[in-house]
Amino acid sequence: MEIIKLSHLFFWWNRLKWSLGLRPNFKNSKENGEYGEWLGRNFLRKKSFFILSSNWRSRKDRRNEIDLVCIDQTTLVFVEIRARSENSFTTGFETLGKRKRKALLKSFKAYLAENIDSYSTYRFDVIEVDLPSEKSGRVKLFHHENIAIF
Repeated sequence: MEIIKLSHLFFWWNRLKWSLGLRPNFKNSKENGEYGEWLGRNFLRKKSFFILSSNWRSRKDRRNEIDLVCIDQTTLVFVEIRARSENSFTTGFETLGKRKRKALLKSFKAYLAENIDSYSTYRFDVIEVDLPSEKSGRVKLFHHENIAIF
């Protein structure tokens, strides 16, 4: 019998809580990031995106990671989700510095090289998740489509 890692239990427990409408306390940055990605996935599903992969990692270099790989009609979409406190001095979009953009481009190229499905068009989207500073506050999502950051 395989032992389930405690981190996997927390992963599924959090998703169950969030599905029931319970929210994180917004004090734990790791949980905030997971919550932001969960919100982003649900947001895109409601917009009729088909999600191919969450937290995709390259087989050749595990550092190459993409938050979401989706299909929007006939377009392959790479999505970066940036969850931040609404009190942050910068927006999630503004946190995509030169180093992060370079890493994302490398990851996108790795995905295209490692997957046999060929798509004639693809794009890069960013979803900003502004998390409230209090549990009773409202979460805000911003979807930036077809970002030209390269």
